[in-house]
Amino acid sequence: MDLLRQPQGLIAVGPYGPANSTVRARLLHWLDRLEVEDVELILSPGDPFGLAAQVRSRKAAQVPVLLLRNAAKLSRGRLESRLLRSGSAGIYDLDDGLPWDDGRLPGLGAWWKRPWPRSLIADRAARSADRVIAGNELLADWASQRCGDVVVVPTCVEPDDYEGKSTYEVSDPPRIGWLGSPATEGYLVDIAPALAEVHRRTGARLTILGGSVNTDARLAAFSNRAEWSLQAQHQLPATWDVGLMPLRDGVYERAKCAYKLLQYGAAGLPCIGSPVGASSQLLQQVAAPAPNSLDEWVDALTAVLTASPAHRAAMGARATAVVKRDFAYATWQSTWSAAVLGERVNR
Repeated sequence: MDLLRQPQGLIAVGPYGPANSTVRARLLHWLDRLEVEDVELILSPGDPFGLAAQVRSRKAAQVPVLLLRNAAKLSRGRLESRLLRSGSAGIYDLDDGLPWDDGRLPGLGAWWKRPWPRSLIADRAARSADRVIAGNELLADWASQRCGDVVVVPTCVEPDDYEGKSTYEVSDPPRIGWLGSPATEGYLVDIAPALAEVHRRTGARLTILGGSVNTDARLAAFSNRAEWSLQAQHQLPATWDVGLMPLRDGVYERAKCAYKLLQYGAAGLPCIGSPVGASSQLLQQVAAPAPNSLDEWVDALTAVLTASPAHRAAMGARATAVVKRDFAYATWQSTWSAAVLGERVNR
């Protein structure tokens, strides 16, 4: 397939609807910036197993097919392989730990995943793709063993979409914030004993933006839940005093792209996160606390909440500067466009 020829369009496929954070961050925001008129977007396909034939019957012979993660849950990768081979070029976008999700990972295992392991989907998709767009170097190293053309494009944010903090005086009571999905709320529950101790010491309360429907009993006494919306995602972090991104140190988590930390940084919010994968590097860049143990989480949170407004303002300013410089869509637009539209890009 000729990746050097400039295509006249694009077919983009994503596994979830537009409310999904991965679909928004890795696909929709980029497509809004793509200077190609003829773009067909297929999200959460109603008939995923007829998708490859459906795409072939359209205009895919002349345009690339971009696939984000996977096309269906109940797949073993052959569907994704056919889809990526159905256009003039197949581009596979990968931003998470799918290559290691075999249905047996601690905290992420599920019986229904084992006959259809996402690790097998990722492997077959990467081997069938003409190019892989990887969200970080760990994923790029994995992909390079399966595909000869790999481009790193980190998950990005649009800083101007986020309301910036207007004051760094600590709220009364102090406000700790976390945003995420049901799939990641377990990481927050992992540090519940530390959050309870910080609440005891400082009176701090926790706001959970999104996540599960029901709050874990270990968090319920000192937390409230806010319903997720794009408006809330862009505005609420600016009302918090510190944002959290706890993770377990596992093979799946090491492939994550630190999206929560980027969102906090876009709002100028001081943040604390686990030193795992891309989060570890980002936390070092912004000089933010990176606790490992529950005791370290207590110390880090207490220190940030009792620091001077000037100190916390400096934390927020550093985070915003790094996000705008290294993780804004404008920074990576030319690289992503070149990767999708077929121009050669050197890693």
